[in-house]
Amino acid sequence: MSKGLLYSFILHVIFFGGALITSPFDLRKKIDLGDVIKVTIKSMPELKATEPVSISPPTTPQAIMVDEPPDIPLSDPLTVKEKKKLKEKPKAKEEKKAEAQPSKAAEPPEKEIESKTTQSGSMFAGATVDNRAFDYPYWFDLAFSKIHSNFRSPISSDATITAVIYFEVIQSGRVVLVRVEESSGIERFDEACMLAINRSAPFPPLPRSFGEEIIGITLPMAYDPY
Repeated sequence: MSKGLLYSFILHVIFFGGALITSPFDLRKKIDLGDVIKVTIKSMPELKATEPVSISPPTTPQAIMVDEPPDIPLSDPLTVKEKKKLKEKPKAKEEKKAEAQPSKAAEPPEKEIESKTTQSGSMFAGATVDNRAFDYPYWFDLAFSKIHSNFRSPISSDATITAVIYFEVIQSGRVVLVRVEESSGIERFDEACMLAINRSAPFPPLPRSFGEEIIGITLPMAYDPY
């Protein structure tokens, strides 16, 4: 060990030894009792066992009573029918009044043709037109005169023979339909009547004052040997 270290060690021992000798009680720290909190320890009181509390069962809801609706008397169906019949009686009276006063709509659509060529005893007596608004006697005289001039009877008989022919004429006077409405019983005579109408077409145009486009004529054609 070197002398320097030895001297240093001896000096440190002397220094610390002197310090301990001169002040042995300085290292202790005095405790101030005023700063100490006094605490007292007490034992906890004994817990007593509590008695169980009884819980009442839940109450069930009570049904609410509703008053029954009063009985409403229903009307007798027989009396209702009687009331309906009483109401229907005035309608019956109105229907009787309507029957007592016939309307124009109740009139038949056919109208008997009144002209020189349809007078009683003539070949075309009893001819009718299916439109009552067509009231032009001169037109029928012209049309029926042409038919009479074109008719040729294919038979000779001592009795009167009649065939009823229906034909339609449009606005221009052209014939669009010809058929036998009532047969004479002799086919050749029926065909001769239709042929006379077809040969006479076209007829004079329908009057401009007539608002419709077509008329239908029912024409009896009689063969009278006398």
